[in-house]
Amino acid sequence: MMRRTLLLILVWTVCLQVHAGSTVDAKTWFTPPGNGRFSAAAHSVCKEPGAAGIWSPDHLRKITTRSSPEGDTAVFAVDENGHEFPIDTDAWPCPEIGWSPTSASFFVTYSDGGAVGTYHVSAYRFSEGNLTRMDPTPAVRQDFQKRYPKCFAQEEPNIAGIAWSADATTLLVAAEVLPHANCDDMGTFALYAVAVPGGRIIDRISQVAAKASLHEALGPELRGADDRCLLKPGSCRIPTLHRANKDKSS
Repeated sequence: MMRRTLLLILVWTVCLQVHAGSTVDAKTWFTPPGNGRFSAAAHSVCKEPGAAGIWSPDHLRKITTRSSPEGDTAVFAVDENGHEFPIDTDAWPCPEIGWSPTSASFFVTYSDGGAVGTYHVSAYRFSEGNLTRMDPTPAVRQDFQKRYPKCFAQEEPNIAGIAWSADATTLLVAAEVLPHANCDDMGTFALYAVAVPGGRIIDRISQVAAKASLHEALGPELRGADDRCLLKPGSCRIPTLHRANKDKSS
């Protein structure tokens, strides 16, 4: 009991230190009410489909969808003049949209492999009648991949948009271990603050610290991640994965 208490005190102390020195927590994040799976500030086009659209904060631009006779869903950004710009979401029918507070930028979280993933996030910016697509995540993928747990087969993390900074120059994204029984610590995540454009990593915050300080920005997928995997390393291992590795090395 004493050992458990000391461990919890140590973890809480580390979390406080992360909070105190983190530029993530120091920023003001735009977190309007939403219904996203990953982001509580984003909106799913499956929950708000059709011509009504997902409107920007200034109500001049929107994201809208149309269905083909075959049942496929196409996603479009519509500017203040009614011009449509197609958005490629790899045919995933339920992308999440997160507008920035300036209404000039938004992110789209989408999957290339169904409900489990792999999820990606792209950022878009309206400027002078054009829509520019940006990839803010290469550095995030590289950093999180170095920390990825053991898997039966190589995996890439899910990457999802979470929230914009107040000035829309920084995007908060989550990198998640795919939530299926191929890897240890499945469904655990870290948050990254990245510069937009460019994708430079400004800060990284652990799952435990993110839940403590940015809980209101997280959707149910991330709020439900198992903290025991991180507080008690090894508790979320897949036994057969490690037996397989042991048998292979012997």
